[in-house]
Amino acid sequence: MLSRDAVRTNTGWYQGARDLLVLGKPGVTGLLLFTAITTAWTASGPWTSLLRLLPLILAGGLTAAGAASLNQYLERELDGRMPRTAKRPLPAGRLPVAEIALTWGLFLSAAGLALAALTLPVGATAFILLGLVIYIPVYTCLLKPRTPLAVVIGGAAGSCPILAAWATVRADWPLMPLALAALVFFWTPAHFWAYAMVHEESYRRAGFPMLPGVIGAQATPPYIVIHALLAVLASLLALSGLGAVIAGLGGLGWLLLALALWRTPGRSQALRLYWMSNYYLLLVFVCLLF
Repeated sequence: MLSRDAVRTNTGWYQGARDLLVLGKPGVTGLLLFTAITTAWTASGPWTSLLRLLPLILAGGLTAAGAASLNQYLERELDGRMPRTAKRPLPAGRLPVAEIALTWGLFLSAAGLALAALTLPVGATAFILLGLVIYIPVYTCLLKPRTPLAVVIGGAAGSCPILAAWATVRADWPLMPLALAALVFFWTPAHFWAYAMVHEESYRRAGFPMLPGVIGAQATPPYIVIHALLAVLASLLALSGLGAVIAGLGGLGWLLLALALWRTPGRSQALRLYWMSNYYLLLVFVCLLF
């Protein structure tokens, strides 16, 4: 039977490991890896083994988790001002020293880039590095505290895993990977502006100039509709056959929700659109496999 001290120690180790995992934003990292895997699988053919894609998965996953950890370190004070982020490991004080997150983020990023340099083509490594550069110094440090257009540029970081995945298995550049990258680029603002409409006051309190807090919730939906439309058009350029039909129907549903939000702006409608955008993006990349 374990003593009280042993139980406390085991719990502490478990919580510490869990907090390190949370720093890497596993949901976001998982979504980025999903887009990369489906893109690479499509580029290399339906019978490609996942083992062939393992270096891409590991290098991309480590770098993405490292970037997320660095983002949480840099925004730890601002996260503490927002109810939705105040329970993260750093603002909640679960990590005794904030620099743990900095060290962890640098370690994961360096490990991911080193693995990419050793196992992936130069082009793939360059796109992984580009995604890290856009997300941390450009988006997190330079743009996010200063301009509501930050998420537009931030969308380019989400496009990099797709381009890295294609460069891992192919040397040519047809329309498909470029259209998929454009899809994520336009999808990102539409997705996050809907989320920012739900949490408008929290973003304002934290000091982030998100679009709804700058121009108002009433004026934001037209921008969401435009970016959603461009994202849907990009997806139709990337897909063909049954996949294009299914993704087109999903995109139509997303656009109708965006238009409904434009007609009657509100938190519940914005939250519904936010979740729909998640499902739509997953649907498009599943349709790549058709």
